[in-house]
Amino acid sequence: MKMLIVFMFILGFNFNFVQCYYSGGVALTFELEDKEKSCFTETFPGGKRFVFSYQVIKGGNQDVDAWVVSPNGKILYKEQRKEGDEFTFDPSKGDFQFCFGNQFSTISHKTIFFDISPEDPDSLAVEAGDKTPRVQTLTENACDEIHFAMRGVVEHQRDYRLKEAIGRHVAEGLNNRVFWWSIVQAFILLAIGFGQVFILKTFFTEKLPVQNKPVETST
Repeated sequence: MKMLIVFMFILGFNFNFVQCYYSGGVALTFELEDKEKSCFTETFPGGKRFVFSYQVIKGGNQDVDAWVVSPNGKILYKEQRKEGDEFTFDPSKGDFQFCFGNQFSTISHKTIFFDISPEDPDSLAVEAGDKTPRVQTLTENACDEIHFAMRGVVEHQRDYRLKEAIGRHVAEGLNNRVFWWSIVQAFILLAIGFGQVFILKTFFTEKLPVQNKPVETST
């Protein structure tokens, strides 16, 4: 089920407020309203380094405030008005908060994708719950290699999908601006054309003086 959700994301299904879990990590795409902030809480067992990355897909200048708060309230990471970034941290046991702020924006909503994944993925045996160290067979080693390679494929596909989504929204915005500017230019050309015709018409219109006929008087 976990891998199905990931592959649905890769294939381009549009998710809004949909959370996907894979390989001990979490990925989420959500919409952040203007003048608002959102915080997400994730519990870590400790003992493993994680990577927190985010990217603004669309909205305004594609920038957002982001910060990470540890369980003791210490701010581990804080950046303002960035399109995207990546932060590696060594979490202690407890609840971490990952927050995003859009208070500086008055009219623009932001669509944001962020991902929290382990820096070094676990083997298939560990993910299956086998925590007892033992010597792996050649088949198990081959399966782990395939597992790590597939994880890299998933990450590359995710990055390509994000770049494609960002490029599509930029192109759509540019197309809308060009369309409305073309309409404005068309109205300006029509107004200038009618104005020139009216001015030229006044040049070739001759106004004859009005002659008063003499009034006949009887004698």
